Amino acid sequence: MDLRNNIEPDLWEAIEQNYQNESYASSILDAMHLLTDTIRNKTGLEGDGASLIGQAFGGDIPKLQINKLQTESEKNVQKGIQELIRGLYTAIRNPRSHERYNDTKADADSIIHFIGYLLKIIDKSKMSFESSTFLQRVYDQNYVHTEQYSNLLVNEVPKRQRTDIVISIILERQNVPLKNVRYFLRALFNKLERSEISQVYKVISEQLKYTNENEDIITMLYTIPGEYWNELDTSVKIRMEHILFKNVEMGRYNASVDSCTDGDLGNWIESEHLMNFDNISEWMSMMIIELKYGEDKEKIAYIEKFFWDKICKINYDNVDRWLLAYIKEGLESRDEKIVNKLKNEIQCTENHPWWKTFEKELKDFPEIQYLDPPF
Repeated sequence: MDLRNNIEPDLWEAIEQNYQNESYASSILDAMHLLTDTIRNKTGLEGDGASLIGQAFGGDIPKLQINKLQTESEKNVQKGIQELIRGLYTAIRNPRSHERYNDTKADADSIIHFIGYLLKIIDKSKMSFESSTFLQRVYDQNYVHTEQYSNLLVNEVPKRQRTDIVISIILERQNVPLKNVRYFLRALFNKLERSEISQVYKVISEQLKYTNENEDIITMLYTIPGEYWNELDTSVKIRMEHILFKNVEMGRYNASVDSCTDGDLGNWIESEHLMNFDNISEWMSMMIIELKYGEDKEKIAYIEKFFWDKICKINYDNVDRWLLAYIKEGLESRDEKIVNKLKNEIQCTENHPWWKTFEKELKDFPEIQYLDPPF
C-alpha cells in the first residue's frame, strides 16, 4: 500500500520525515501527536491521553459528538469511538513512548491508516461549543447584566478558545450590544493569562492605531477593562492619551439640560484608565487649575461631574501636589465648596488616609467627623 496516497495530506506531513527514514515507531508517535493536537484544537481542552479522550468524547453532552446521540445505537457508536481512541493511547502510544519498538513498515501502515480514519471521524464531528453559536448568547437582548451570569457564560468557553472569542468580539464591536460585551469581557479577562492578554492587546492596538473616530475610542474605553491600559502598544497609548487629554481639556457640561457640549470622550474614561496614564501629573494640573481658577462654569461643571470622584480615587493613598494644594488652600480660606468636597469624601470612611493628610487643617473644622453607618 502506498500510504502517502491513502491518508490526508496533513497526516502525511506530520509523519513524513520519520516514515521516509524508516523510523516507523517514531512515525506512529507522530501520528498520535497529530491526533492529540487535533482533539485539543477542536475542543479547546488541555489534557492528554485517556483524560483528554474522556473529556472530549464522554459525558451526557460530549464536546465532540460523532452523531446526534439520539438512539441507543448512536450512543453506542459514540462510546465505541471513545474507547477505540483511548485504547490507542494505552496500547499504541504509551508503550512506544517508554520502550524501544522495532515496528515494521506494515505495522506503521496499518496503525497510521487507522489513525487517519479516526481523524476523518473527528473532522466531521460536531462540537458542543461553537463560537458563532455561543456569541449569540453574548449578544442576546436578554443578557443578564450581572457578574454571576457573565462568569457562568465564561466558564463554558474552552480555555484554548478564550483569546479567539475576545478578538472576535473586538472585531465585531460596531454591531454588538456594548453593555453585554462590557460585562462579558470583564469576566473573561479574569480568566486570561498574561500572554493571552498581550495577544489581545496587539489586536486592540492595531484597531486604535489610526482611528480618529470617537465611536471606536468610546467602545474600547467602555468594554475593555481599564486596568490593562498599559498593555497597549506604547505609541498607540501615547496617541490615545493625547486625544483624550485634548478632549477633556475642551469638556463642558450644561447642568440645566444634563448634557455635554464638548468632551464626549472624557465621559468614558474610568479611574482605572486614569491611574495608568503616563502624564498623570499633567492631567491633575489641567483639571485642578480649571477648578481653582477657571471662569467657564460649564468647564468646571464638566470636571466636577465626570472627574472629581475619579480624582479622589486615584489620589486615595498618595495625594498629587496639585490636589493637595487645592484642598489645603480651600480649607484655609474656608471655601465652602472645597470644604464640602473633602467632607463628602472622608466622612463615611473612618480609615481614609486623608484624615491624616489634612489633619492640621481639619482641626479648624470640628464639624467634619466620621459618621458611623446607620446599620
